[in-house]
Amino acid sequence: MTDKELGELLNQLLEAERAGSRLLAAWLDNLTPESPLFTPLRDVQRDEASNCAVLIECLRGIGVEPSAHTGDFYNKGLTLGEWRERLDFLNRGQAWVGRRIAAALPSIQASAARTALQEMHDSHFANIERCKQLIAARRP
Repeated sequence: MTDKELGELLNQLLEAERAGSRLLAAWLDNLTPESPLFTPLRDVQRDEASNCAVLIECLRGIGVEPSAHTGDFYNKGLTLGEWRERLDFLNRGQAWVGRRIAAALPSIQASAARTALQEMHDSHFANIERCKQLIAARRP
């Protein structure tokens, strides 16, 4: 993968992570800290925000300007009202990022980006499991 291709991938992921972080922050505004959803979703939101910082660092490391855009995931997620629907949507987004990273990893030579993306991949699938547990706990 060339630096240009890597930059395009990293910016695509940055836009997706920014969308997830912003969406989760908006959803958290609808919860009280006492809600059983609050702490797990706050942790996922923090992962998303942290991933943004890591991606920006990786982009700068290869001399590519980080995108300032937010992915469509944010606006789509704002239209959802039911928590089950929101959690399913979040998991689909987490899985998309995980698959995108998994497909690209074999082609990435830059060790810093490769390491960061592997960690991001793993955290996305851990967050999927966290949300699956929340969904299971909310069943009648």
